[in-house]
Amino acid sequence: MPEYRVLRIEEQMYGCEELPAGQPVLCDVVLEGTDGACCTLPYPDKELTRLGIDEGSRVHLLPDGTLQKISEELL
Repeated sequence: MPEYRVLRIEEQMYGCEELPAGQPVLCDVVLEGTDGACCTLPYPDKELTRLGIDEGSRVHLLPDGTLQKISEELL
């Protein structure tokens, strides 16, 4: 399972446009893999908070595109 470090979390800019009803606020999560390659993943802000994922967190990117925080005890 690929492991990444969260480099940055930035709320997506919506400008003067409002989100469509029922649409979650998304953040762009910049991930750095163990090979140094980076990728950006849009992810719901509330889910990042629920999972306790912050900048500097270590995470797994699951096959379904969801993130799983790696417990500090495992590092």
